[in-house]
Amino acid sequence: FKQKVANQKIATLEERRTELARSRNNFLGTFAGIALAGVVGWFVLAPQYAETEKEIPIIRRPQTAVKIKPENPGGMDIPNQDKNVYNIVEKKEVDNTVVENLLPKPETPKLPDIVPEVSDVDVNANNLDQIVDEVSAEKAPEKPAEIKEAAANNNVPAKPADLLADTAPAKPAAPEKAAAPQAKTAEKTAASAPAAAGGWQIQLIASKNKAAVEKTWTDLSAKYSDLQKMPHEIQASDLGAQGMFYRLRAGSFADKAAAAQACALLKAKGLRDCIAKEK
Repeated sequence: FKQKVANQKIATLEERRTELARSRNNFLGTFAGIALAGVVGWFVLAPQYAETEKEIPIIRRPQTAVKIKPENPGGMDIPNQDKNVYNIVEKKEVDNTVVENLLPKPETPKLPDIVPEVSDVDVNANNLDQIVDEVSAEKAPEKPAEIKEAAANNNVPAKPADLLADTAPAKPAAPEKAAAPQAKTAEKTAASAPAAAGGWQIQLIASKNKAAVEKTWTDLSAKYSDLQKMPHEIQASDLGAQGMFYRLRAGSFADKAAAAQACALLKAKGLRDCIAKEK
């Protein structure tokens, strides 16, 4: 019996030794397989990772603006937000800084020399209506009548009306007339001078805008009845660097004094600019 038990123990020990050897061999085989797979994987994959190795990249910020105002910000457009009343209500400091806007000086046209006005008539509020009536009245028929009367007194045959105008400077003075009536006759003759053709005119405006000059004549002639009886013209004058100017002139006067007197009458009625100019 003892021998049988001993044999069983020996058989059991042999089985255990066989199992341990088998387990050790399996472990060694597994470890060898893993090691072999690692070595093979290293040789296969190492060259690929070696080629992709590069320097560490430097990350730089973009050079564009961080915040860009959109072209159309959207939202509700509330008007009148720039009024100072909102600053008063919200108790904000008001910026009273005045931005100086410097502009080039406008070109000043070179105006002709202004001739002082010569007027034989004292224009004031008392005799203004009398002077206007004398200027608007037709004085031409009075001269031939006076000349005919003087010719009859001197036994000279009367001449036609066309020839009497040429002999007007030679009209003899009536001795019975006093100094006061002579002054009145000279005043009437000066007042009727604008109706005669001559080499003097009155200048009302000078501007670079021709349309404005034409409109000025329309407005002035509608406002002042004396201008409606006068011929007018727009003269173009090239002043070189200053450009082209257009001058509005009216009337046709025998001399400078008559043109100056016409300006005085128009200024008495409210016209601001008027000077006597030679054609």
